[in-house]
Amino acid sequence: MRTLLLQACVSEWHVRSYITTSFVIAAMQTINVKRISFMMTTMTCFSCIYMSASALDKSAVKAKWHTPYDLYLNPKEAYDMKAAKSEEVLMIDIRTRAEAQFAGFTDIADANIPAYLYSDEWKLKKDGIHGTYRKIYNDDFVSAVDNFIASRNKDKSVPIILMCTSGTRSPVAARDLHAAGYRKVYVQIEGFEGLKSKQGADKGKRVINGWKNTGLPWSYDLKTEKMYFNYAPPGQH
Repeated sequence: MRTLLLQACVSEWHVRSYITTSFVIAAMQTINVKRISFMMTTMTCFSCIYMSASALDKSAVKAKWHTPYDLYLNPKEAYDMKAAKSEEVLMIDIRTRAEAQFAGFTDIADANIPAYLYSDEWKLKKDGIHGTYRKIYNDDFVSAVDNFIASRNKDKSVPIILMCTSGTRSPVAARDLHAAGYRKVYVQIEGFEGLKSKQGADKGKRVINGWKNTGLPWSYDLKTEKMYFNYAPPGQH
């Protein structure tokens, strides 16, 4: 009798242990599933927030400055993207060498590769009194970008940010890079110096938006390794 009672107690203990163990395992699995689900949801939300914060909608850009990529950034967004992924995203200042030297340069840019070059031709403005030296397209621009990309051991899939003076040359350069097979090119829409004021004491001066007016880092110091002559095809310097 005692033996039967002891066997019954042992069997009940095994059953309870099995049920308890099964419950714990099931609870842990549920917790892990919820934890994984939460992590995936968080990562997805973060990714969405990052993407939405790092590119302007094309409706904020004039149609004539649209590019095949439809990837547009304001100066702060360009800075944040480059700062966050300094080795994964490349930034090219496409202004002329004179502009980089006399208007300033940001060291966060990886290279100065002009999309346009100054010529000796004088272009009169509408008033027939004032004028400027005409800029001509740099036929070696894409080749120089190819050389620069190769120097960084990258290919045409690398994300690139382009910046000019006010956002008018970068779309042209982006279209040419698209035609050359580059896959992801952003345009910094306000440029390095920003837009000209149309009224007031600062009329005609570039005091509206842009890299410099936003308070982002820049100086007159130019690093040798970032200059155009490093990437220009033979015969250009």
